[in-house]
Amino acid sequence: NVDGAVTNTMAQWQGRYYVGTDTGLVVIDEASLYKVNDELTKDLDGIRIRCIMSDSDNNLWISTYGAGLWEVDPDGIVTKYDKDSGSFGNRARVSIQLSDGVIAAAGDTGISFIRDKKVERSLLYEDGLANAMILSLIQKDESTVLAGTDGDGIVVIKNGSVQRRITGESGLPSGVIMRIVKDEEGDGYFIVTSNSLCYMESDYTVRELENFPYYNNYDVWAGEGGKLFVLSSAGIYVVDRQQLLSGEEVVTDILNRERGLTAALTANSWNHMDENGVLYLATDSGIYTLATKDYGKGKQSYRMLISSIKLDGKDYRVERGEDFSISRDVRRIDIYPEVINYTMENPYVQYYLEGLDEDKTTVLQKDLGTVSYTNLPSGKYVFHIAVLDRNMKPIESSEYKMDKESKIYDHQYFMVYMVLVAMLAVAWLTWFIARTQIQRTIVFQEKELAFAKQQLEMGNQTILAIAKAVDAKDVNTAQHSLRVSEYSVMIAKELGFTQEEQENLRKAALLHDIGKIGIPDSILNKPAKLTDEEYAVMKSHVTRGAEILKDFTLIDHVVEGALYHHEKYDGTGYANHLKGENIPLYGRIIGVADAFDAMTANRVYRKKRDFEYVKNELKRCSGTQFDPKIVEIMLGFMENGQISEEQLYARQARAGKITSIVSEEKDGGEEK
Repeated sequence: NVDGAVTNTMAQWQGRYYVGTDTGLVVIDEASLYKVNDELTKDLDGIRIRCIMSDSDNNLWISTYGAGLWEVDPDGIVTKYDKDSGSFGNRARVSIQLSDGVIAAAGDTGISFIRDKKVERSLLYEDGLANAMILSLIQKDESTVLAGTDGDGIVVIKNGSVQRRITGESGLPSGVIMRIVKDEEGDGYFIVTSNSLCYMESDYTVRELENFPYYNNYDVWAGEGGKLFVLSSAGIYVVDRQQLLSGEEVVTDILNRERGLTAALTANSWNHMDENGVLYLATDSGIYTLATKDYGKGKQSYRMLISSIKLDGKDYRVERGEDFSISRDVRRIDIYPEVINYTMENPYVQYYLEGLDEDKTTVLQKDLGTVSYTNLPSGKYVFHIAVLDRNMKPIESSEYKMDKESKIYDHQYFMVYMVLVAMLAVAWLTWFIARTQIQRTIVFQEKELAFAKQQLEMGNQTILAIAKAVDAKDVNTAQHSLRVSEYSVMIAKELGFTQEEQENLRKAALLHDIGKIGIPDSILNKPAKLTDEEYAVMKSHVTRGAEILKDFTLIDHVVEGALYHHEKYDGTGYANHLKGENIPLYGRIIGVADAFDAMTANRVYRKKRDFEYVKNELKRCSGTQFDPKIVEIMLGFMENGQISEEQLYARQARAGKITSIVSEEKDGGEEK
């Protein structure tokens, strides 16, 4: 929830987590774990925050690096302490509350003591406080404050004045004091320097804990049972306090990347432990949690949620157990699943979208990222996410319901209805012609034949209506199926097809793109280049069309026209990668006619190509994309004037008149 930012501090206040980062303040609701954006986060945007703490009066203190110290009261009123208000300056490092309620805060010029929204006094570096900036503060007793510096050791401040300094002469291996931590079970203090871990007795004598195995440490936290958690650049060392202080060889447990700490701890950060012993750790990519009471007992505690969901780049909130409605026009859905892990384990996480995904995806928690879906069909879905144990069995799981809106033509029954209408029309027409042939007599032969012809025309118009429905769905290709059927019949004539075979091919060509009924409008009518995912959906129209027409037996080879018109002669086409004359003849004929019309018609994304370009493309692709014999026929039409640029584009300008051309072609008339 902190977008991978470098974090420096964390505090709990008024039911929210307040996280200080290098780029501002992040506020997260404890119950929902959603981000909260308010005036405070807006005002601190872009400002580095070093330390956050709350006092006994329920005020929040925010140490910023550049904008001074901010006090936020329970009503949200902000009081600022900076150079202009007489405090230590504009770069605040750390603040603590003393036993008398006074706030001691260190910054770039010294330490200020604040009570009741007033700076009572300041102890500055120039007054002999130190030569190096203060990195940490801790109260020793009612009158004494210890200040760890960035090179001058520990400054002992008693009754507001510098009493003494603890330096290398006192046993400190380094003058850089990262942290001073009270020993909860003794009278002394753990001292974290830049190169060692030390222990200081109450009389200020210091000894280095040479039995501790690491040198680059950041902080020390006490857990139950005498356990100490030492934060370092290598991870978190867990040691026994008594064993460490005795000087004997210590047995350590290291919590690092292999144990689930996949980020680097932030040096000189101010971490937080809640009342349940959960330690909140500042890292270079967010806040991690460690359950100090049971980190090593095998107990697992997880919380799963969708932190956010984006629809075409816009953020939305989704609640578990409630249906999340998605508009039909949404093209891209980005789901941001999150596992809140209170252990140092790195478990496997499994997720899938019920209603779409056939297989479940399983990844380590550290590899869990955004889950995206493009052009999700309309329907109801459930997103499942679960944490798995070592036997790959679910420990905890959550699910989120989603409903993508639909329109009538998105449903399978609409496509079935369209096909049934065509099949019933052709079936009725066939039955009627057969009945007419049986009942006709010589007297009424001419009249009955005319009537039968009228009914045949009705069947043709039914198929034509289906073709128009397909073309109307794609605004780029109005009248496309009609023109493809016309060119296909012209080619068939040259190949010696009978009149009946030509008529059959015409109907098959009219239905070659019926599969586009199942393609989303957002893809069909997209003016820009399709993405890989969108192009894969577009290519599926050939198999969709074949599935729709597979039982449509009243038109011979109708499936071949729909399924194979995008196969290529060299075998690189789709969907079956057929090669040469293994591609059915209907597919080869319609493929050339389809490509010719695509090049000679206007599209949303380009203008029509001139005839010279089209001729060159046909020649170039002869033998690779197209059957050379069919290309030769098509080029012949262009050379002898059967298809001319002037006539073709004039006809396209009169788009509605192409229906009469198809009728003349069907009756054996000459091409116009």
